[in-house]
Amino acid sequence: MKNLFKICVCVGLIWTTFSEPLRAAQKVPIKFDKFHGYTEIVGYLNAVNKAYPDITEVIEIGKSFQQRPIYVLIITNKKTGTTLDREKKLVLERKLEVPNPPITDLHLGKPGHLLTGATHGNEVTGVEVCLYFIDKMLSGYGSDSAITNLIDTKVFYISPTNNPDGQYNSTELGAAQRTNSMNQTDTASAPVRKDLNNDNIFSQVRYKDPKGRFVKDSVDSRLMVTFKENAGYKDTDRYSVIQEAEPDKGIDINRNFPEHWWRANTLPGGSGDFATSAPEVQALCEFIITHPNIFIVNEYHTQGGHVYRPMGSTGDAEIAERDLAVFDLIMGKKYSELMGTEVPPAWTTPTEIQKYKDELRNAKNPFAAKRGYELPYEWKSPYNEKEGTSNYYGLFLDWLYKQNGIYSLVTELWNPAHDVPELKGLKDEALQRGILTYLDKQSGQKVYLDWKPAKHPKHGDVEVGGWVGSLGRNNAFPGPVLESICERQWKFDFFCAGLLPQMAVNEITVKKQSSAGRTTILEISAEVENKGSLPSGLVNTEWMAFNRGDVVWLIGENNKITFISGNPCEKIGNLYGALQIPSYENKGGNKKTLKWIVAVEGNEKIKVVASSLKGGTVVKEVKY
Repeated sequence: MKNLFKICVCVGLIWTTFSEPLRAAQKVPIKFDKFHGYTEIVGYLNAVNKAYPDITEVIEIGKSFQQRPIYVLIITNKKTGTTLDREKKLVLERKLEVPNPPITDLHLGKPGHLLTGATHGNEVTGVEVCLYFIDKMLSGYGSDSAITNLIDTKVFYISPTNNPDGQYNSTELGAAQRTNSMNQTDTASAPVRKDLNNDNIFSQVRYKDPKGRFVKDSVDSRLMVTFKENAGYKDTDRYSVIQEAEPDKGIDINRNFPEHWWRANTLPGGSGDFATSAPEVQALCEFIITHPNIFIVNEYHTQGGHVYRPMGSTGDAEIAERDLAVFDLIMGKKYSELMGTEVPPAWTTPTEIQKYKDELRNAKNPFAAKRGYELPYEWKSPYNEKEGTSNYYGLFLDWLYKQNGIYSLVTELWNPAHDVPELKGLKDEALQRGILTYLDKQSGQKVYLDWKPAKHPKHGDVEVGGWVGSLGRNNAFPGPVLESICERQWKFDFFCAGLLPQMAVNEITVKKQSSAGRTTILEISAEVENKGSLPSGLVNTEWMAFNRGDVVWLIGENNKITFISGNPCEKIGNLYGALQIPSYENKGGNKKTLKWIVAVEGNEKIKVVASSLKGGTVVKEVKY
């Protein structure tokens, strides 16, 4: 049994090796012919940090229930940008033993984009997408102008695994585990990871159960398919199917976030004893709150081949019209195009949105009637719009948007019927048969074992076999299929990163009104602009906790400046972006001109600092 815990990181390890040449610019080679376990991920993050010290940093944001660190890789040019407290010195510094506040990390002065994987530990396709994104960004820096510009002006936070315990157990122990490892009750049994038939492989267990959910497939008896009353299975033996290596008991951490965790009735809607009871969720919440520059988040899950956008708990009822237009008509349109699927007409001709609303006036879906379009399969809300109900409470997705003012997305990666040409159009049992046939042809070894008798400590006489490894068909097939998914997702996230707002200080004009001795009266005018595509904040987010509107400071280096007209800090709200939001009128514009009249003593150095939480902080010296 000494090899039991040396089995393949996942079923992908025994599939055909993907041998495409490594990108020439890679300093830390990585390939996608297998799934990477938690230990490998940590090693990779540290390796790229060492190889790219000027544009990367690894930070620990917390620990899992079993005390595995949760790491975030930061990608940004450490030599560019600034923060407000680097430009505005403390007026009253502390003189006692209590230290002054530390200077803000430089990356907090740049617009931020967060990517996360393995919130559900057994959904590891998203881990690979995170690693692929890291590799593309780092290997392209300095040679690809678009990548270089983004790393110079923006910051990317990548957390490949939000759930280290679940992912470690899934990939390195072979026990597929969606949850974290927190026992929900005192009676939760200890994990059972016995190799029942001593083949050094963890596969599946089936046993007869009158109330079981599965039966043998009528065409390929190797497969276990879902029992259906009207499918001719009336006199067929029913089975329960479990993993040979049982996972730890835990909670679904993607139901443990504060937003709508407690439903508006007598029952809790989320998981866990209280919102943020999971240490992994505490770590993510603290990270988001202390990084208010984050404006776009994409959380990777599997499977389905579609994207969820807010709100899972309430639907569009709590989404502002402008935010909805960004989500659907900009981001959703791009994703549908990359998927190669049909784009709703209202997204391609938004100037005719009223016509589409009129056509849907009597639709059964009131949300579609209000929007002017039904959401396509590839881009949807977790909320059941037609029924007006939800089973989703405590979502990371909803908390990010509703309480933090963030464009949040959940990408359900991997749809075999879409992503594998040989499986296109197949459904249900036919799809499962197709998957098995495809893998039989692609692999030189078995990925689905024949069923053989064994003894189970709890269920007695059972059969062991089925899908090899903990992940089976629920994740993209390593090799060309996985890499194609990573590349498509990379293109979408790169597109989203290009939408981020970006503050700039344009022309500064100075008129000298008078001077007397060492004092000069100046009239200063400065134009600030959001040169990025999106507005510098969601609708009304400047009133949210941990958010604020954009501000413009006029700062004297030694405080030898007196304001006659105007204020040292001018609040300008949030600026629109340079992109015209489809079907929505940009009434505020993306530029603002500020004017001051000041008395300056001596040769005081003066600068204009424009600071936006989501759009970054920039500075420009006043010449006079």
